[in-house]
Amino acid sequence: MWNWLVSNSNAIIAIASSIGLISLFLIFWQVYSARKWNKLHFTYTFFPDPLQFAELESFLDGVILFWKRDEPLSELEVKAIVTPSELSEPDIEKLKENFSEDVKNNDAPKLFIETERKLKLYLNQIESYCAAIRTGIIDSESAKMLYGYKFKRSFNKAKPWIEKIRTTKNEPTLYIEIENVLREWFPEKSQKRKF
Repeated sequence: MWNWLVSNSNAIIAIASSIGLISLFLIFWQVYSARKWNKLHFTYTFFPDPLQFAELESFLDGVILFWKRDEPLSELEVKAIVTPSELSEPDIEKLKENFSEDVKNNDAPKLFIETERKLKLYLNQIESYCAAIRTGIIDSESAKMLYGYKFKRSFNKAKPWIEKIRTTKNEPTLYIEIENVLREWFPEKSQKRKF
């Protein structure tokens, strides 16, 4: 037996090396597949509970018609959301005439304080998801197929408010992950960036 092992040692080493390489390749493939699966799994499960998210969207739609509109928030709306105590009576009347029954039938300044809180919650959820995309936890292409339109539309509508908050708080990086992901997903050819 020993003589046979010695005489065939080169063949045995070649077979053992081949099995080792195949094993390493299979381990690599398994790790790669598990990583890819985890990214896809997080893509679908990391986003907030749809019912909670729908509540935020419904509230925002009830006050500032966030989903029914196509245009960004106006200067008056941003003022109402950021500094509702500074609204004049004509401002409040204009807001009441242009917006939903919720605004018409309630104390508008208090309602806009709650609107800012809910808008922050809403955009913070999207920002968190975009940060996960940028760090590679979530598959970017799958996320774009699922949420690209929604994120783009939300960011465009909230952009005046975001810019006002960035200026007021002197924090130019607020909601920057959303902006970076949208820049990746929807690259612009011109110098002027509009998402």
